Amino acid sequence: MDLFWQRGYANTSIKDIVQATGIQPGSLYAAFGDKEKLFQQAFKKYTQEFFRASMPRHCPPLKCIQQWFDHLAKTMMNDSKNRGCLIINTAIERDSHSPSTIAIIEDRLDEIESFFRQNLAQAIKNGDLPDSFAIEANVKALLGLVVGMLAIARIRRDAQTLNSIAAGASILLQMN
Repeated sequence: MDLFWQRGYANTSIKDIVQATGIQPGSLYAAFGDKEKLFQQAFKKYTQEFFRASMPRHCPPLKCIQQWFDHLAKTMMNDSKNRGCLIINTAIERDSHSPSTIAIIEDRLDEIESFFRQNLAQAIKNGDLPDSFAIEANVKALLGLVVGMLAIARIRRDAQTLNSIAAGASILLQMN
């Protein structure tokens, strides 16, 4: 997973995987079928261990959203290997992937939107946001902030930039 995360799918060869794991090509192909299927398994592992685990649960909805943005900013600042987010890195490499991998990426973006949608709907129910709050428009705007932050973090990992983007989520929600 780290090899794909650091170098990307297109820049990771079977030879690189063999060198990193010590597993011979025949064994890799027997276990996974091909490089794309191996990548999909690594992507699923990332999704479970890093992505879903990072989303706050069981807190006030607007606080959950802000905590997630703050967590992402802090994680990117502390990313000494400058790996960024495997989901966003993979989306940027879209042309290197099969339709089945692109569908997995789309599912993860949908999952991010669902996290925002559920929290925003609950915030409206709780009276923290007005009934007139445009959930879908704000879901897309928050997704854009996440994608933007995680893409920018590959180039700029400074606290001011990432914390300002994270603060943008709070500002967006207060504007409505």
